[in-house]
Amino acid sequence: MKTFNKLVLLLGVSALFATSCSDSFFDRYPTDSMQMETYGKEDTEVQNILYDAYYYFRNISGSVILVNSLATDEAYDNKRNNSGDHIALNESSWDSTLGITSGIWSNSYYMINRCNTVLERLDNVSDKNKAQYRGEALFFRAYAYFNLVRFFGPAPLVTSVISNYQDLYKYDRESVDKIYTQIVNDLNQAINDLPAEYTDATKVGRATKIAAQTMLGDVYLTQKNYSLAAQTLKNVVDYSAANPAKLGLEKEISQIYNSLNPNGKEVILAAQFNNGATVVSNGLMTNCIPNIVPADQPARVYADGTKSKINISNGNSILLMTWELWNALKADSNDKRIEMVYAGAYDQQATSIPSAEVEVVTVNGADFACFPTSLKYFDQENESLGQSRSSCDNIVYRYADVLLMYAEALNEGTSTTEAVKYLNEVRTRAGVANTTAANQADVRLAIENERFLELHFEGHRWFDLVRTGRITPVMEAHYKHRVPGLAPVIQASNNGMVVTEASSTSGTALTWKWTGKTAPVLFAVPYDQLQLTKWTQNELY
Repeated sequence: MKTFNKLVLLLGVSALFATSCSDSFFDRYPTDSMQMETYGKEDTEVQNILYDAYYYFRNISGSVILVNSLATDEAYDNKRNNSGDHIALNESSWDSTLGITSGIWSNSYYMINRCNTVLERLDNVSDKNKAQYRGEALFFRAYAYFNLVRFFGPAPLVTSVISNYQDLYKYDRESVDKIYTQIVNDLNQAINDLPAEYTDATKVGRATKIAAQTMLGDVYLTQKNYSLAAQTLKNVVDYSAANPAKLGLEKEISQIYNSLNPNGKEVILAAQFNNGATVVSNGLMTNCIPNIVPADQPARVYADGTKSKINISNGNSILLMTWELWNALKADSNDKRIEMVYAGAYDQQATSIPSAEVEVVTVNGADFACFPTSLKYFDQENESLGQSRSSCDNIVYRYADVLLMYAEALNEGTSTTEAVKYLNEVRTRAGVANTTAANQADVRLAIENERFLELHFEGHRWFDLVRTGRITPVMEAHYKHRVPGLAPVIQASNNGMVVTEASSTSGTALTWKWTGKTAPVLFAVPYDQLQLTKWTQNELY
């Protein structure tokens, strides 16, 4: 039971009674605030403000997942909807008006504002809670800035509550290095303040020392400080070795995502949803389900042999699995991760197409292109409630991610041989053989591929490829990944993009946005921010 989650759901909504409807960071303060003259004067009120950071965490994490998947070779939108943002991400045609990244920007600063308010009201908090509240506030401030700096580069660095809205116009975009310095400082203090675990059941799911160490390791890895990354992540690995029942790999892949196991031993940090008395459903489930004909699809077989059918009628086709990902997942017949994919969904509107590149479903003697569907957000424990009711969480960090980050830090730093050991831990749990990679270059690529297989749809792919400098070659290959000669409706089921091929006369060729560019791969600073400032927009916008 998600006791903490229920509290956050209730307080996260009620605490917004004075929140502005604007998406702009440069908005008239204090409309983006509670009545701070009278609120935050005692322990419980400060905690309510802190809960609001968790509310924004849920919104931000979902958007981060969508961007990391749709802007890469993980996912596509098949255009059976009017979701311009998601289609633009899929087709590399986004600009400064992209709503989903504008939302990440604004929600991040709302989160930062809440965290700064908590930090400035710590004198009103009891001694028994002061360190924890400070640690949580610093943790989520670091989380917000870590997303901002990776998506947008330089950004305003705000570390105090702003009481005069005129002061907002004085902020400039601070350098990436300065922002990272603040992130590292915040996380180091959070590591000192937060417990490794919570013994109080009502607090399980809140930020911990382990989560702060994991994020700090991720920060160092992004900065290419491999020595500090390895050192920091080793602390998490050592904690798992000493406490295997509390932190480690789940034996069964499905248990990672099971809504009845929301804070399982593999989960380090997750934005929580709920399907109980207070319902806040995870919309990513609906995003992952294709909107196709017919709604009644072939039966899906569970691991125990039972069968069930997915009702496709509520799907919106926003987050569908690319053929690169699907083919990679089924390349090894022993890979257990394929259990989290339903490969039976098909579209009668699509022309019959037998092809080695496209999965085929045979219905009444006719072959149809199928739509591999991720089940990571499909609430199998509450399937009878329908596709609009998922309490599966957005997992931001889990132990398999730690092992692969640690392997990367070791491979780029001191020991490729040692790195292989941790890479193989993840592969062994997945049921596949140890990697054959042995030299640094091959192990580097093996880790990238393993992260693709293990962590897809969890908000890592864009960050991974940008961090390693591989985003352009991978995406150029993705844009060329087509089956020549397919009709447009079939191309729509093959990564959602219609292109011109040598043997096809339909469609318009699409190109990767950064082809031939050497500038940092960044998203555009939201349009409304530039209208209120004299900032220079990022390149290509």
